[in-house]
Amino acid sequence: MYRRILVAIDNSHGTPHVLDEALKLAGLHPAELHLVTVVNLLELAVEDPRQHDPAQLATLADQHGHTVLAPAKQHAGQHAGPLHTSVRHCWEGGKDIARALLKHARDIHADLIIMGTHGRRGLRHALMGSVAEYVMRESHLPVLVVRTPRD
Repeated sequence: MYRRILVAIDNSHGTPHVLDEALKLAGLHPAELHLVTVVNLLELAVEDPRQHDPAQLATLADQHGHTVLAPAKQHAGQHAGPLHTSVRHCWEGGKDIARALLKHARDIHADLIIMGTHGRRGLRHALMGSVAEYVMRESHLPVLVVRTPRD
């Protein structure tokens, strides 16, 4: 039985599909849902080079993260059990995002991780990597990967 389900939220069009699967499982197993997004601080700093103060950058990252989480929180509002949201930070993409998700899963004592994947192959996969693939390889927990439907 799953008691705490971590749901990785990003800003992609596949997020509603990931949430639908999480809501199904959370309904079968009266479970807490933990919606978490990871904000890449380096990307934010590059977007606005004036952001050199780490405290300001962290505040900006939290604001950005809560903006990403808001539609997911609304979508998951039908969940009868506890619903939590969290914003994590990292300094790089790919593996660093995956590590932040895995650390959050440990911190909340999650029983399951649910996340989406874009299904990239070939050169795009080699260049961009796969957060989902890294999480699957490194996680000690079960991981449900939901494929993002193609447009």
